[in-house]
Amino acid sequence: LNLDALWQELLVSGTVGAAALSALAGGVLNGLCGRRPCILLASGLFTAGAGVLAAARDKETLLVGRVVVGLGIGVASMTVPVYIAEVAPPHLRGRLVTINTLFITGGQFFASVVDGLFSYLAKDGWRYMLGLSAVPAVIQFLGFLFLPESPRWLIQKGQTQRARRILSQMRGNQAIDEEYDSIKNNIEEEEKEVGAAGPVICRMLTYPPTRRALIVGCGLQMFQQLSGINTVMYYSATILQMSGVEDDRLAIWLAALTAFINFIFTLVGVWLVERMGRRKLTLGSLTGTAVALIILASGFLLSAQVSPRITLNPPDPSHQNSTCTKYSYCNGCMLDPDCGLCYKLNKSSVIESSCIPVDKDSTMKAAWGR
Repeated sequence: LNLDALWQELLVSGTVGAAALSALAGGVLNGLCGRRPCILLASGLFTAGAGVLAAARDKETLLVGRVVVGLGIGVASMTVPVYIAEVAPPHLRGRLVTINTLFITGGQFFASVVDGLFSYLAKDGWRYMLGLSAVPAVIQFLGFLFLPESPRWLIQKGQTQRARRILSQMRGNQAIDEEYDSIKNNIEEEEKEVGAAGPVICRMLTYPPTRRALIVGCGLQMFQQLSGINTVMYYSATILQMSGVEDDRLAIWLAALTAFINFIFTLVGVWLVERMGRRKLTLGSLTGTAVALIILASGFLLSAQVSPRITLNPPDPSHQNSTCTKYSYCNGCMLDPDCGLCYKLNKSSVIESSCIPVDKDSTMKAAWGR
């Protein structure tokens, strides 16, 4: 579809932005509709978004599909961990919530492999890459048709008999009185606190222990995002191409390798968390992220310092973008989404180069030649 840098960024950030908004709404939907309907809704959004993406004929439709998928991501992110925590046996609860993260990174790796396989279809390969995401969404939708609602949510809504029946079925008809009473007592305590002290967020901010926990938890998430590591993951193939990987397919497979390493170290994290503790593992992970980003930034800095000089500056007869002829080095030219570098090589050295506007109808072609 000849996407320039601006549209690539819109397609990536559109999904993330939609996920952020739907995650905010996900908490309300969870309380009103229940966990199961929300997961079914997310699966439906994933399927619809994949269909729109696969059938897209223009970049605007592609953006709509990405936004729809983002809405599904937000709802699922808010609902799935809650559902797992509420239906899992108490002794497996923490482990199953952690495994959810493991399967997310595993899914990212599998998706990268699928991308690599379809990268050999030059014309419509991207449609298969995006459209096939409907398959796991449909499987999840069909699977959840046979799964029960969260017993905790049912008790909150006063459906105690149904909650007891579902809890008994999930525990294999074992004695569930103790677990049922524990859930009910916790809910009653929460309702008393809400009625006496106002909104939950106000109580959390005014009670020092929960305020400190909230600051630490939200702070970790905030600084993880601000570090930019997700940007590196999203644009890993593009970064590899910027580093000199000319083959698009090779860049995609190397991005799959990045996703595989992410998956492997998630496994390592699951194994280490009970042996090293949360704090040491978090500090080690943040240190590794910082070192990786410093190396990446150093690479970009060195690349900019040895950027080939532009040797030819012919006048722009079309006057489409006069700024392109003002760049003196390759680095500045390539950072402008409206410009491209035409060059002549002598072995591995650039001996002649010009910065000229790109064709608006095809970003792979120049707007004019010489």
